[in-house]
Amino acid sequence: MNPKMSSMWNDHLGAVDTIYEEEYEYSSSSSSPSLSPSPSSPPTPLHSRVQSWTLATGKKTDVMIYVQGTCFHLHKEPLTSRSLYFKRQLTGVSQITLPLNVRADTFCLIAQYCYGAHTVITPFNVAALMTAAELLEMTQTSGGRDGDLKQITETYFRRVIAVNRELASVVFRYCLQLLPESETMAFLVSRCLEALDFTKLEACLDEVIDLPAENFQIIAESMQRRFISHDMLYRVIDLYIKEHGSKITEDQRAEICNFVDCDKLSQPLLLHAVQNPRLPLRFVVRAMLMEQLNTRRTINTTAANSHHVHKRNHHHLNVFGGDSSMTLGSILRRDAATREAVQLKAEMEATNSRIQSLEKELASMKKLLQKSEKERNLMEKKLVKSEKETRVLECDLRETVMRELEREGRSVMESPRSASFHYGPREAKVERGQTGSTSFASTFRFGLKGQASVAEVSTTTSKPSCDNREHKGWISRLKKTLGMPKSSSRFSKEDANETMRNLTEVLVADSSSQNSAHS
Repeated sequence: MNPKMSSMWNDHLGAVDTIYEEEYEYSSSSSSPSLSPSPSSPPTPLHSRVQSWTLATGKKTDVMIYVQGTCFHLHKEPLTSRSLYFKRQLTGVSQITLPLNVRADTFCLIAQYCYGAHTVITPFNVAALMTAAELLEMTQTSGGRDGDLKQITETYFRRVIAVNRELASVVFRYCLQLLPESETMAFLVSRCLEALDFTKLEACLDEVIDLPAENFQIIAESMQRRFISHDMLYRVIDLYIKEHGSKITEDQRAEICNFVDCDKLSQPLLLHAVQNPRLPLRFVVRAMLMEQLNTRRTINTTAANSHHVHKRNHHHLNVFGGDSSMTLGSILRRDAATREAVQLKAEMEATNSRIQSLEKELASMKKLLQKSEKERNLMEKKLVKSEKETRVLECDLRETVMRELEREGRSVMESPRSASFHYGPREAKVERGQTGSTSFASTFRFGLKGQASVAEVSTTTSKPSCDNREHKGWISRLKKTLGMPKSSSRFSKEDANETMRNLTEVLVADSSSQNSAHS
């Protein structure tokens, strides 16, 4: 236990005991008030209660309740008679694990209450008991005069905590540990804040500021419903945004500020909100409109009061025969105030319309930007995928061409026509097509993409390399056969020439070896 809290509790112990005795003078006196220790260290008051129940009814424990790793062997009847939750969950089963935000020591106190024990309530356990009573739906009684646990804890909170700021700050810190259930089920956090003034609240703001945005929104929503004036809610939200300005999103900031009703703010805080740079623009504009509305109301009220005063003075002057010149001035001032009020109203409506138009345009621009960003990301993914597919296709195409060239080269070498290569002296050289010329032709057939073409390569003994035009024609037919574009630079003319030179050298060498063998 925190020493500060212990000293605080000791300082106020007398007052709490007095109220406690008055509150529970109708409670059952079956046992003296005591806070039970852990159920794993017998004997405990709960253990004694269970044994007494067993001896009195002749029934053994018939249910097992697991709470945060601790197993409680209890009787079903006392639990179901006090709790609607257990009445539903223990129908047809004898073992359950409590999934709620209830600690083992708190459940021990609740189990003692179900067995008829006198429950001790302190500022240190009232938050846990109230939250557990709501979660377990402890609204059932056994016909006694002590009432249900929910009613008992609620009475204690109203009589002891809500009227004492020091104890309210103690309970407030325990409530924060039980969020979100302590607020969603019992509204304890907002009720403690309601019991504190802003001076005492400043000492608790560190705990509030450290809350995550989700839990803080729960508290702010509850404060919005419970508080008549939203001055304290505005101050808490302003401090929270100041601390978490860079950690929360714009949407979360707007949601938190929407809990503040500008119509419930005092005039000084309304002016502060108008000049606050931390708040969302929409909230600031709303505060400006409300400030203008308050100004218009003030003008109208002042004009009405002035008209009433002047009317009374006019009546007084008429009665006593005085001058009636004040009547004209009263009418002029009233008309001026009315025109100013109408002008302010028109300006407010125009401003509100313009704000709505700007919000729609902003939302449309956000959608367009998001759509453009998605399309850009999609195009980038497609480009990356296309580049990968292109590289893979080029590699496959190169390998296919080389395999086909190698296969056709071997087939030509193994063919009897390869022996037609003959060599003679340079003096006996004749022109191609005449008697004595030597040539060879081999046919390469490629079956890629269902197409077939013939590439005819001719060479002579005096000129082993191909003519440039023959190379161009062969490359064009090769690209057409392989389905390659004419402008492709991946399989260039130099690659084709190199391949053909190598193939020609192999064929010539093979022909020479065969001629030598015949000789």
